[in-house]
Amino acid sequence: MTIVAGIDIGSRAAKAVLLKDGQIASSTIGDTLPDSVMTSTTTMSNLLQGTGLNVDNIDYIVATGYGRVLVPFAKENVSEISCHARGINFYFPSVRTVLDMGGQDCKAISVDGQGRVTKFVMNDKCAGGTGRFLEMIAEVLGVPLAEAGVLATQAKNPVPFNTICAVFAKSEAMAYRRKGADKGDILAGLNDAIAQRSLGLLKRVSIQKDFSITGGIAKNKGMVAKLTEKVGLEPLLCPDPQLAGALGAALYAGERLKGVVSGGVEIQYGYSDGTGEYFITVDTAKCDGCKLCVDVCPEHILTMAQEDGRGPYAAVKEELRKKLSYVCPGIKACSAKGKNCRDACKKDAIKHSW
Repeated sequence: MTIVAGIDIGSRAAKAVLLKDGQIASSTIGDTLPDSVMTSTTTMSNLLQGTGLNVDNIDYIVATGYGRVLVPFAKENVSEISCHARGINFYFPSVRTVLDMGGQDCKAISVDGQGRVTKFVMNDKCAGGTGRFLEMIAEVLGVPLAEAGVLATQAKNPVPFNTICAVFAKSEAMAYRRKGADKGDILAGLNDAIAQRSLGLLKRVSIQKDFSITGGIAKNKGMVAKLTEKVGLEPLLCPDPQLAGALGAALYAGERLKGVVSGGVEIQYGYSDGTGEYFITVDTAKCDGCKLCVDVCPEHILTMAQEDGRGPYAAVKEELRKKLSYVCPGIKACSAKGKNCRDACKKDAIKHSW
C-alpha cells in the first residue's frame, strides 16, 4: 500500500490530506497558528488521528502554501498554484480555468487535462477581495463569516462600492450601515465588486470551459453566485474547495514516489492598479537558468528559483512582488541605460508589460 500526504499551510487556515493508494483516507482543516512549525505538526497530528498511522508510516509528504518551507517533515515543497490545479483535476479533469481565492491573495490559473499549470496570474498587492478582507467586513457588520454568503444571496438592493481596498471598503461599509443599509445589501455589493475584479484577473489567463473555484471563499454562496453571473459559467465545485491545495500536494507526493517531474509553466508576477498594469512574465519552459537576466537587473528584482520539480529559473523576489511598480523602472527606462533583463535573455523567456 502506498501512503502519501499533502499539507497546505495557508495564511489563514492549515489543511492536510492523506491518500492511500490514490484515494482520500483522511483530511483536516484548522487555523494557522503564529508558528508555522507548530501549525504543521498540529495539522498532521489531526490528520492522522484515528488512522492508526504516524508520520514515519507515510511514504512521501509534500508541503504547499505560504508556510511550506517551514514544514519539518515534508520531503519537498510545491507552489500552491500547482497544487490547486492538480487538486481540482482529481475531481474534474475537464476544468481548464481555476480561480483560487485564498486568505491573502487571488490567483487565476489555466490548466491542461493532466492538471498541469500552463499559465497563471495573481494579484496580491492588497488584501481586497481575499478571505481576510471578507472576514474583516463581516466583523464590522457583526455577521458570522459562515452566514455572510447566505445573507448576501437574500439582498434586495445591493449597494455599490467604489473600491475594494480593504481600508476604504471598510469605511464605506460602515457608512452604509450608519445610513440604515441592510447588511445583506452591503455584503452583496462587496461580492459584486470582488467578482468584477476577479473577472479581470481571469481574463488575463483567458477564460475557458470548464471553470472552477478553490479556496475558502468558494464556500461563500453569495460570492460563488456573483462569480457565476460575471464569468457566465457555472463553476464546478469539489466537495471541499478549501482542501484542493492539500489534495494537490498529496497527489504530487504520489507522483514523486514514481519519479514524475513537472514540466514548464508561464508565470506572471505583478498586479494592475489605477496607474497601469505591472506584470513580469517568465516562461519556465524556455528559461535555461543562465542567470543573465538576474545579473543585469539594476534594481536586483530577479532571483533564481527551483520549485515543483522545475528549475533553476528566473523569478521575481517574493518580497518585491507587491511593489513591482515602485522598484522596477520598466523596460524603456532600463533600455535607456543600455541594460534590461528582457534583452539579456537569449531564450525570449521574459516579458514586461511596461
